[in-house]
Amino acid sequence: MLEIKQLPNSLSIFIKSLKKSKFRKEENLFLTEGKKLCAELFSSNFKTKFVVINKDEIDAEIEILINNFHKKNIQIYETKNSIFENLCDAISPQGIIAVAEQKKSQIISNTSFIALDNISDPGNVGTIIRTAEWFGIKQIVLVGNCANPYSPKVVRSSMGSIFRMNFIYCENTVDIFRENFNQIDIFAASLDANFDLKEIVASKEFGLIVGNETRGISSFFDKIITKKFLIKGFGKAESLNVAVATGVSLFQLKKLKLHY
Repeated sequence: MLEIKQLPNSLSIFIKSLKKSKFRKEENLFLTEGKKLCAELFSSNFKTKFVVINKDEIDAEIEILINNFHKKNIQIYETKNSIFENLCDAISPQGIIAVAEQKKSQIISNTSFIALDNISDPGNVGTIIRTAEWFGIKQIVLVGNCANPYSPKVVRSSMGSIFRMNFIYCENTVDIFRENFNQIDIFAASLDANFDLKEIVASKEFGLIVGNETRGISSFFDKIITKKFLIKGFGKAESLNVAVATGVSLFQLKKLKLHY
């Protein structure tokens, strides 16, 4: 029999704490908000700790999710709308949230990756994760001061791709790249490059480094970059948004395997 408990106040306080990076790191947990992301979580190999629903906003999709999580013996809690909305980071939550465990990743050596060089905007990081999955990239290296992939906005912006992506964390150093990606070409999008993107031909496996829109690519990467390239524009804008630049770059680098 499906048992839905009333959400205790102590657990409500705990959920709200997970909006902050410090507590997510300490507890090794993160929030998943909304019907789509909770469905993605259910279908993934991430471990769900518990689920909370808004008892004032239950529809057919949420009922299906509740039953699915229940079949995995995951505890379901309910609470009223005014409390539920305060639990969520999203402005318009969709009636269901889940708390899940973060997952440790292992480096897949000499296979394609995207390295994010100190990209702190969570919306951009989430969009890049989503874009990477679209183009078949399975791992992302987070260098230095990047937005954490398990922050609520990154999770939402990834539209579920976070559950199928391998994350590698490293300091502002090239050690990980030298030790694990020494057999593939590594390219970087840069405003000071001498090559146009259309001149770059990538092998099946490659690395792509994208940098902070203000500071560009960190100089320490020069030690391991095979080639820098420029995405030429046609207007007066100084640069592309980093997530857009990533998508444009991947389209070109993967062009030999795209068929239309």
